[in-house]
Amino acid sequence: MKIVCIGGGHGLAQMLLALKPLNADITAIVATTDNGGSTGEIRKNNNVIALGDIRRCILALAEDNDLLAVMAKQRFEHCGQLSGHSLGNLMLLALTQISSSPTDAITWLCHLLGVEQTILPMSDTPVDLVATLANGKRVLGECSIDALKTVPETVALNDIVFAPLQATSAILNADYVFIGPGSVLTSVLPPLLVPNIQQALQKTLACRVFVENVAKEQSVADLQPLSTQEWLSQLLGFQFNDITITTDAISLIDQREHTEQHNPKNEQLHDLNTLNHVLSQFLKPNYINSHDLSNQTLH
Repeated sequence: MKIVCIGGGHGLAQMLLALKPLNADITAIVATTDNGGSTGEIRKNNNVIALGDIRRCILALAEDNDLLAVMAKQRFEHCGQLSGHSLGNLMLLALTQISSSPTDAITWLCHLLGVEQTILPMSDTPVDLVATLANGKRVLGECSIDALKTVPETVALNDIVFAPLQATSAILNADYVFIGPGSVLTSVLPPLLVPNIQQALQKTLACRVFVENVAKEQSVADLQPLSTQEWLSQLLGFQFNDITITTDAISLIDQREHTEQHNPKNEQLHDLNTLNHVLSQFLKPNYINSHDLSNQTLH
C-alpha cells in the first residue's frame, strides 16, 4: 500500500508515528516555510529552506535507541551562537551545503538514521508565506501570519516554486494521500500552494483524506465561520480532498474501551495510540465502502 502524507509541524510527525507500525510504503511531503526559532535563524543566515519540520519527521521515524537519532534531537544550551539550535537542523544544513540539494541531504540523513520511508521537502527552493488582508495589507512570513488577529482574504507563496519530481510522482501513484493534521495556515496549507502538488492532487486516483485537529487551534483560523476543510478549499480554489476524518469520525471508528489516554503536550494533537488504531481500521480493504461515515466525514 502506497501512502503519501502532506503537512508539517508536530501534526505530520504524529501521523508518521501512527502509520509507521502499519508497514506501508510511506512518503512524507513536508512544509518548508517556517521562519521562526532555530529554523528561522538558519534560513536567514544561509538562504535555505526551513529544516525543522523535516528534522522532526525524520526523527519520528528513526529508532528511539539509535544513538545518532538521540544526538540529532539534542538542542544546544549555553553554547553561544549554537544556543537554541538542534543538532539535527545543523546536520541537515551541513548535508545541504555538501550536496547543494535539500532533497539529497534529507535522503542522506535518512540513510544515516536507518529511516526507510521517504521524506521530501515541498520544494528545494526557499519560499515564504504571504497573506493579504481585506484592507489590502500584505503580511509576510509564518510568524507574522500566526500573529494575525483578522482572517486573511488570501494566502499564497511569495514566489513560484516547484516540488521535487519524487513528490508529485508519489502523489500520482499513491493509494491514499493524507493531508494534516496540523496548523491550518502554517503547516497544512503551504505544500498545497505549490503548483505541481496542486496539479498532482487534482489528477491522482488516490483517496485524498483530510485529518482534522483533535481541537480547535488558537489562531486566526478559529475566527472564520467555515469548516476547516471548506476554508482550505476556498483558499486553494479547488476541492483538495475526498474524505475528512473529523473527531466524530474518529470516535465512530475507534470503538474500543478506553481506560487511559496518553495525550500529547500539544492539545491539538491526537492521542497516538488512538490515531494508530483509527488509521489501521480505516486502511483495511473496503472499510470506507462497508461503513456509514456520512455523518462524520465529508465525501
